[in-house]
Amino acid sequence: MMEAIFTEDEYREALKRFLEICDKPDNTAEAEELEMLMTVMEIYEQENCS
Repeated sequence: MMEAIFTEDEYREALKRFLEICDKPDNTAEAEELEMLMTVMEIYEQENCS
């Protein structure tokens, strides 16, 4: 599970993983991972895509 994204390559990997698990049911490890990915991706986008 990613805790931070520092590079464009890491962002792309996070996006790939996000797409793999975005339809998983709630209350699963994947759903928890999805929340974390959304958070770190949002932070990366705010810092690097403005």
